Amino acid sequence: MYLLPPAAEALSHAQVYVSPLLVGGWCGLVTTALNCLPVGNLDGGRTMLSAFGRNALAVSSLLCYVGLGLGLLGSSLALPFGLYVLICQRTAEQYIQDEVSGVSERRRGVAAALIIFAILTLVPMGADLADVAAVGTPSSFL
Repeated sequence: MYLLPPAAEALSHAQVYVSPLLVGGWCGLVTTALNCLPVGNLDGGRTMLSAFGRNALAVSSLLCYVGLGLGLLGSSLALPFGLYVLICQRTAEQYIQDEVSGVSERRRGVAAALIIFAILTLVPMGADLADVAAVGTPSSFL
């Protein structure tokens, strides 16, 4: 006796019903992950700048722009969000008050975990499109 139906049975149906709370939670998670990307003046960019310095921010920003441009991060949200960051986050950089003293290893670990969280949340979204393309045309779902 199963408490939940087997995964194969649930995936064989054309529609799977989920709670609106699941959709709202997923939207919040994706929004937070986009904000944690190490780009420009976003929270992830500020974290990267303070923990690892300007050179690391420049490299990570370039990689994130490439990932957003190619749709690897965030699938259909990637291009609009990448354009938003390019257009709206282009203000002059605010310099850190104390760039001389370093950041502790614990805080660097937290910063790295934050950025890894963002990337691991957004990468599977791009993989969904490849799975749909491998199955076939949308008419095969009917």
